[in-house]
Amino acid sequence: MPHTSCSLFGTPPEDGVAPWPTYVPLAPWFIHGHETLWVDIDSTPEALKTFRERLRPMAHGIRPGSEGHGHLVVVSGLSGTGKSSLLHLCVHELVQMLDVAADRGAHKQNGDGSTAGHNPLWSRRAPARSTCIVGLDGSGNDGHGIGSPPGRTPETSQFEMVIERVVEVVATELGQGPGFSSAHPDPFLAWRALTDILEARDRRLVVIVPHIQWNDAELSRMFLRFCYDRCSRGVVFFVETTNTEVAKDLLPFTERERKSITHLRTTHLQAGDWAKYLEVWMEQDGVPAPTVAIDDDVLDFQPDAWALASISTLQDCLRRVVEEALQENAGHLRRQHVAHWFEAHRPSPDDFKRRGPTR
Repeated sequence: MPHTSCSLFGTPPEDGVAPWPTYVPLAPWFIHGHETLWVDIDSTPEALKTFRERLRPMAHGIRPGSEGHGHLVVVSGLSGTGKSSLLHLCVHELVQMLDVAADRGAHKQNGDGSTAGHNPLWSRRAPARSTCIVGLDGSGNDGHGIGSPPGRTPETSQFEMVIERVVEVVATELGQGPGFSSAHPDPFLAWRALTDILEARDRRLVVIVPHIQWNDAELSRMFLRFCYDRCSRGVVFFVETTNTEVAKDLLPFTERERKSITHLRTTHLQAGDWAKYLEVWMEQDGVPAPTVAIDDDVLDFQPDAWALASISTLQDCLRRVVEEALQENAGHLRRQHVAHWFEAHRPSPDDFKRRGPTR
């Protein structure tokens, strides 16, 4: 007998925003409803607990100005282990904390600072009251080179690229116009001028840095230092990396500096995460049709260890088998459908040999 129906696919809403992580990572700070699609599996509940324990006590101190401090959050793990969704959920929760802290500072009480109840599912959220959020998607590089200290000619533009991108986006959001960057050609002075504007407007700044490939360990360490040095005056950097040894890169920071650094890790899925993943997603409200019923024996299925290395593998499996079921007008999914997909996509020994170290 079918267990229940599963909305694994949905027609994107009219504004073109797809709610499912098979299309884009969950970004609840940007899309209302994404926070309800979060599934507590693998290592993410512990990572989220660590984030909350670290950031909640100090959120009130993350404010612009010389007396305010910032923070560096590093999210590490292999590709496909949920880093991006974890990072974006943490951004969402941090922004809620900062809104509350800002409201209290202004002697206001607005609950958790959320207006979620007034927004339709999958709609874009209104901008945070206290915070500018800048994502640096598309900031690729050749993996070489490092930025120079203030006042010196840069050897390459790789690190300065990050500052220029943030300055450009935030200055535009603050109504500064295209002349702001040209008026501050030195990246360090431009950054200082930008944080001065944020202070004047009582705005915090969150910068999301997706994984950037660096070709050696020293560059990776220097990039973390580069980001940390700009985490002050109400600025928080979220840095995503596939470098599973990033904890070693954080060792050179002093004990005092590490108080302003939070490291979150994602790992392989656990044996029971397949059923947990399915059960939670099958119960979500508001996700558009079509739906496909799922037999109980699908929940009892245990994927091999190679499939549990990446949540994206489970997502890809479900997406494909649901597509096939819809095309074949099948009433529901059975265990053999899922087992056949995993068997057909089992990696060969050569696939593992080709995987080199990642940084």
